[in-house]
Amino acid sequence: MSRPAFFVGPWDLDRRLACVPDHPDQGTVVLVESISKSKALPFHRKKLVLIRSALSHFAAELEADGFTVEQVRARSFLDGIQAHVKRYGSTKVVALRPREWGLDSALSEAASTGALGVPLELHDDGGPGGHFLLTRDEFSDWAGDKAQLRMDVFYRWMRRRSGILMESNKPVGGKWSFDKANRKSVKGEQPPPLPHFDPDAITQRIMAEVAVWDGYWGSVEGFGWPVTRAQAVEALQGFIEERLCRFGDFQDAMVEGQSFLWHACLSPALNIGLLSPQDLLHAVIEAHESGRAPLNAVEGFVRQVLGWREFMRGMYWRRMPELRAANAWQADQPLPPMFWQPDQAQEACVRDALSSVRDHGYAHHIQRLMVLGNLGLLLGVRPIELSHWFWAAFVDAYEWVELPNVHGMALAADTTFTTKPYAASGAYINRMSNHCRGCRFSVRKRAGADACPFNALFWDFMVRHRERISKNPRMGVLYRSWDRWSEAEQADIRATASAHRARLTAHAIAVEVHDDDG
Repeated sequence: MSRPAFFVGPWDLDRRLACVPDHPDQGTVVLVESISKSKALPFHRKKLVLIRSALSHFAAELEADGFTVEQVRARSFLDGIQAHVKRYGSTKVVALRPREWGLDSALSEAASTGALGVPLELHDDGGPGGHFLLTRDEFSDWAGDKAQLRMDVFYRWMRRRSGILMESNKPVGGKWSFDKANRKSVKGEQPPPLPHFDPDAITQRIMAEVAVWDGYWGSVEGFGWPVTRAQAVEALQGFIEERLCRFGDFQDAMVEGQSFLWHACLSPALNIGLLSPQDLLHAVIEAHESGRAPLNAVEGFVRQVLGWREFMRGMYWRRMPELRAANAWQADQPLPPMFWQPDQAQEACVRDALSSVRDHGYAHHIQRLMVLGNLGLLLGVRPIELSHWFWAAFVDAYEWVELPNVHGMALAADTTFTTKPYAASGAYINRMSNHCRGCRFSVRKRAGADACPFNALFWDFMVRHRERISKNPRMGVLYRSWDRWSEAEQADIRATASAHRARLTAHAIAVEVHDDDG
């Protein structure tokens, strides 16, 4: 007897989703690995291991519970679904709308044209039965016809809508954000170790396969990310019990050789479905209500999940596909080769962040925004090149989340949802880290071969874009400092910036990318 086929993508690994049947008699399950998607970018090998292992474990769990499951490795997701439909004589296909624009377009077209040979029932990837708290229409309704949207306004709306950290329509603690309380530097405190999940037989097999694949980045050695729902829940509990209490204080801190600090590091599991945003929000709210976590830590975490994550996903769909081409500063420099070869980096903060990505497929949000993103902004790196690197290099990065973050926040290349560029000199990095102590460059100097590159590049960026930036009240006041310096000093700073730009962008590495393959 023919039954529906439920398509589970590598990002749909949650049995509560609408694309997963509740009972074995409801239909068959097809899980697809797309060969062309895996080759679309030079992905980090740990990312490939994470996705493939989690998918295989999910298939094994369903099979153990009596479901008819087929795990297919095909040229594309559509090819895999079509092959399954033919083999099982499926009556229709049930799926969630994919989170990437290219895949979503392909499935939507298949649904309208009947390309699968049977009806395709597509469910929203947000709201009940989805990955996100809001449906796409709910975000669009909030956004309306506004020309510019702001995350802080959206976050307050989400707080009121959900009732999270609210008392009588007012924020708990009297403030919407405790961000200013989350900027302490680490001074001798030692973070607990991040949970490491030893690879089982399934993961070891996949590691051995991926290790010898050509054209990819990083190593499979040391892989320890959660690949099952049970492991992800254990990681969440570990964060709540061991790191949440200090997460707020040190949310923006950077420490040499410390890749994880007190961060949750749950996004790799969250972004493939092993955890849901509801799981995370419930856990941190319960920890606060039981007195185990301070408000500044809980609010900072809630802001990331309830506010930032939902806002970025909403802006992705609002701005695609134009977002890929956003380049408000007309940036034209290539991506520095050290992004692919971290040992080349001479700047301590950059080398530490890039080495963390190479070794773990991970760096926390301040390293992403205020070191790597800031450097790309000041250098004038072409936005799409930095975007592709983020997509490929991080185990938790997918286009729906990295593109609005890189183009919108880090590079301010899209002007519809940011108020100012996150441009900063070396002073910010010195304040929030211990990197500058052992760096070969001096954070106290603006010009000369031994001056911190961030200093000269910052002022060069400010001068190149003075007409635009001077209109921003939050940044325009900085020109008072520049105008006090002599013409000779200004020339030295700009010459230093030119020398750093030439050094950092020389011998760029060409990378072949096919955004919508799969």
